[in-house]
Amino acid sequence: MKFIKDTSWENVFEGWREREANDPGWINCATQIKGWPDWESWRRFTASGIKAEKRSWQIFKFTDPINEISAMLVGPYSGWQSRLPEKNKFSFEDLINIPEKYEFFKKHDKVLSMIKDFPAPTEFIGLIRKDSGKIICLEGHHRAVAVALAKKQDKSIDFKKEIFIALAELPVVEISILDQVLKRGTSKNPEN
Repeated sequence: MKFIKDTSWENVFEGWREREANDPGWINCATQIKGWPDWESWRRFTASGIKAEKRSWQIFKFTDPINEISAMLVGPYSGWQSRLPEKNKFSFEDLINIPEKYEFFKKHDKVLSMIKDFPAPTEFIGLIRKDSGKIICLEGHHRAVAVALAKKQDKSIDFKKEIFIALAELPVVEISILDQVLKRGTSKNPEN
């Protein structure tokens, strides 16, 4: 990866909003599944769990996207972590190498459409674990699965444009925040 510039959480969030806030699928997830009044309140709550607004953010460009994106760790979200044998430890490449997950994702319409027509321009959001140096994906899971699946199947992806990621550091003393976020979830009323 190559450093591009410093940025603010509000700029990072604005990019997230542009990618998701008008998508009917994400609006439905926010309002009908998670119980929030709108997309923005759901995603702002999600960001507050990792204290996004208090972190220093930087933009990086992927220089080897097929390998760098596949190596990112799956983020602390129950829908994704439930597919893995251990929580907050596995990469997208690891996920795709689980036979039943591979079978599922090789037929997943959204993932397959991204392999054929990767969204461009695009930016991921992540945290750098200071204990391991690994990147945790916070936003961009379907795109990351598409890249990992293409890599496993030895297919090329026409990225069309450069791919970026907004990153902040997650100090060693804060690693437990990942388990806390996963345990709490992103539903408005987690007991429901």
